[in-house]
Amino acid sequence: MSKSMVGRQPILDKNEKLFAYELLFRSEQGNKIIDGEQATSEVISSSLESIGLFNLTQNKPAFINFTAPMIKNKIPEILAKESIFIEILETVVVDSDIIESCQELKAEGYKIVLDDFEFKEEWIELIKIADIIKIDFINTTPAQRKEILAVIRSKYNSQVKFLAEKVENHSDLEEAKKDNYDYYQGFYFTKPDIVSGKKVEPFSLSYNNIIKELNKENPNFKKIEKIIKQDLSMTYSLLRLINSAAYGYDINSIRQGIVLLGIERLKKWCLLYSFKKLNNQKPDLLLKTALIRAYFADSLKKYFEIKEDLFVLGLFSLINAYLDRDFEDILAQISLKTEFKEALISRKGKFGSILDIIEIYEKSNWKELKNYSFDTACVFADYLEAIEKGERFFELT
Repeated sequence: MSKSMVGRQPILDKNEKLFAYELLFRSEQGNKIIDGEQATSEVISSSLESIGLFNLTQNKPAFINFTAPMIKNKIPEILAKESIFIEILETVVVDSDIIESCQELKAEGYKIVLDDFEFKEEWIELIKIADIIKIDFINTTPAQRKEILAVIRSKYNSQVKFLAEKVENHSDLEEAKKDNYDYYQGFYFTKPDIVSGKKVEPFSLSYNNIIKELNKENPNFKKIEKIIKQDLSMTYSLLRLINSAAYGYDINSIRQGIVLLGIERLKKWCLLYSFKKLNNQKPDLLLKTALIRAYFADSLKKYFEIKEDLFVLGLFSLINAYLDRDFEDILAQISLKTEFKEALISRKGKFGSILDIIEIYEKSNWKELKNYSFDTACVFADYLEAIEKGERFFELT
């Protein structure tokens, strides 16, 4: 049975912290739709009913595209004004009815976003009330972008915020920062982007020592306890995790907590904690994405009859973006299963397929699933569960 799905793309603020998600229509039929009304209707119905808006956005605002008829009929009023930004596509024909409807929605407290913006005279009244204007970094030149920003800021709306969309690389991000954009959106923040020649900190000796001990046939929990106690922030993080409702324990002893969590959970916690300390200049979203990948990768193993724990494979799939180094360079210094390394570097074998599937679901490119025989609806449910686990684990550590 065909099932509509919702794609989400993160939007970051100036500090590269998660600000919102743009929600996009996706389906298993290669995203083929009849019209814009159908697309937005599917997004709204999926957000409210089958998936849940909170599950999709983790209580962040949602940017949703609305067509001209939907704006004129005040369809956005179905959703709470605090939960959405109304995106008006560049394909909308702006007339007096559109302007009046947007002005009324604005007066009610809804936020107006102009998407894929190109300056046209008929858009001036919308520019005046817009909260955010999105500038496409692929289909405009740097000179065009500078001119748009200058004209709007000086003549029409000095309070409007600008969003740099389709930020694909580091140079795009640097330009957006230099020109004082308020928000960023693009594959640069979710797809690895390598910046050469940047100095990075190595893994902390503490984390290596713990993982080394956990990998032994008979780990020495007393030794692990001692290592953790030497790091105040690590101690706090572990106790917070163990005492959380997610695990249902109420303890005050590191030793007791270590035993209750067990080896596998300790490994995952230690890997996550080490990632958080590797490079504090990276956005939280990158770490969160890596954690979601870790949970999703481990859930996919049942479809490939894989027995290995794939958490580390998913987590390490973004280590190159986190350290701004090539996989080959990083993995040469890490003790990791050979097949995992081959998958991370060249996407070889069944583990490479796992990584491919993760990216397909991240980008909602469902037509690329035609080469796989599993139940896509079940896998999508696994992906949503991975998002939920990742969000919860991230908040607890």
